[in-house]
Amino acid sequence: MSRRTLLIGIAAFLADAALMPRFSIGQSVPPTASGANAGAGNANTAVASGAFLALSKALTGHADLNPETAGRMAVALHGLNPDFATQVASLSALVQPGQEPKALLESASAVAGLREAALAIVAAWYTGTIGSGAKATVVSYYEALMYRPTADAQEVPTYCTHGGGWWTEAPPEAGVGAPQERPAASAPSTVGTPEPKQQPGKS
Repeated sequence: MSRRTLLIGIAAFLADAALMPRFSIGQSVPPTASGANAGAGNANTAVASGAFLALSKALTGHADLNPETAGRMAVALHGLNPDFATQVASLSALVQPGQEPKALLESASAVAGLREAALAIVAAWYTGTIGSGAKATVVSYYEALMYRPTADAQEVPTYCTHGGGWWTEAPPEAGVGAPQERPAASAPSTVGTPEPKQQPGKS
C-alpha cells in the first residue's frame, strides 16, 4: 500500500469517525437500532478505507488479518476511546515500509498516548476481545492470534472438529527423529596391583 493510499484511507476513516457519538471509557454502545446501523456503517467505512487494517498488520506482523473483523474491531475500540480515530491516524503516520512491529511500537512510545493505543490494538487482535470485565466485547474468538502458534496440533479451545475422543489419536509428526540408543560405557581398566588393606590393630 502506497503512502498516498494510506493517507487517503486515514482521511476517510477520520471523517466517518467524527460523526460517531462520543462515549466515555468503559461505556458500551447503546443497543438501539440507530446505534447498530451507525456501527455497521462505521465498520464498512473502516474496511473500505483500509487504514485500521493496514495499521493492524504493521503492529502485529500478520499480513492475513480478516478485513471484516478489522471493521468490527475499529468500531468497538472507538466506542471505548473517543480519541481512537486520531490515534490511528498518528500511528499510521509512523508506519514505514518493511518496518518490524517492535520498531513501530518503539516509535509510538515517543508520543504520549500512542503506545497505549498500539498495545490496545495488538491485545484486541491476540485475544479477540475489546475491553475487560463485564463490559468486554468479544469481536472474534476463533480468529484470536494467540491460538495460531499451536494451530497445527490443537484446535481453538471449545472447538472440536475431529469428532469425539480426537485427543486420543497420535499427535502429528514433528519432524524429529527417534532417539538413538547409546552403547553402555565400559569400565575403565586398572593399572597395577592394588595394595591389600590392613586389618585394624595390625601394623
